[in-house]
Amino acid sequence: MNANPVLPLMFALMILPAAAAAQPLQPSQSPPSGFFAGLDVSGGMAHGSSSTRDGGAPFAGGGIVRNLKFDNTVGIGGHAGYRFDAWSVFLSYAHIQGDVGWDADFPKAGIASGFAGSAASDVILANVAYEFPLSDALALGASGGVGVAFNSLSGIDERDLGSGQFLSHVAGHTETSPAARLGLGLRYRMGRDLEWGLDASLLYTGGFRTGDTRRGNQGVTGIVPYEIDDVWRADLGVSFRYRF
Repeated sequence: MNANPVLPLMFALMILPAAAAAQPLQPSQSPPSGFFAGLDVSGGMAHGSSSTRDGGAPFAGGGIVRNLKFDNTVGIGGHAGYRFDAWSVFLSYAHIQGDVGWDADFPKAGIASGFAGSAASDVILANVAYEFPLSDALALGASGGVGVAFNSLSGIDERDLGSGQFLSHVAGHTETSPAARLGLGLRYRMGRDLEWGLDASLLYTGGFRTGDTRRGNQGVTGIVPYEIDDVWRADLGVSFRYRF
């Protein structure tokens, strides 16, 4: 998977004119209180590190991770909550996915391997937000949330760095981690009950790790898991919200 964060944003922006035409703006209305729900799409990038110094199969002498890299990510999710004038509280869910890869040196064996697979996070947050009106229809919003992330590594293949030869398939694993988010964005009301937002956010999703087995040139063998620490995601997203 080579995630392109531009595509979901372009798709969302293409349908904005149709939504606006379906429900004309009424500038004299103030933002109403009440329940709301919405959909979110986002694209962005991720960054993490690894402190693994003894990963992989014991016969190779312990792998030292380097060159950890996340590709672009794509996210989709939703939110629901209640608005109290300028304040609102809501629950949110997001599934965020992208490719990940790293290299590992095995000094005792004199070899090095490259690893590539998919990294996904399912994030559930409790959020609070505040809006600063800029006009009758436009507002600047700030939000923050805390919750939990379920981080999964899957489809991880190991290849020899020198020859590119396939060596093994590393077992996947799902790790649970605390999560937190800070966001800043613009919200535009297209009528009393419908609005859309453009948001930038910084999301902490914690760590990932592989499973503890590999299947390949030595059969099925146990390994010391490879770990990824302290993953941060920077996202740009579009949201649509409807008030009930």
